[in-house]
Amino acid sequence: MHVISGTLQWGAAGLLALLVGCATQVQQPETSTSHARLTFSSAMHLIAVDDQAISTPTPIANLRVTPGQHTLRFVHVNAGPEGSVQHAGQHAAPFTLDVREGIAYHFTAKT
Repeated sequence: MHVISGTLQWGAAGLLALLVGCATQVQQPETSTSHARLTFSSAMHLIAVDDQAISTPTPIANLRVTPGQHTLRFVHVNAGPEGSVQHAGQHAAPFTLDVREGIAYHFTAKT
């Protein structure tokens, strides 16, 4: 099982949701373990990594994953410079990525 971690930007509503258990917290590996960094544009909302669904009130912008193959699932949102009203709410096809240690991967929405 691959361990993942995420950095979330919390507002008051997000903190409240976490406290009442409405958000799925993304597990975090030790920072000393080998990992790659994934970053996501504001037009993409990460909803699952491998078999772990992610339910957060604020989209995850940065994520660390262990080396190896991971499947990412996104939903398009109408936010940021790549946001698109016509694609908002659409689920992108699952994306499989073979992650290498020490590499930074940046995902942007192309609609």
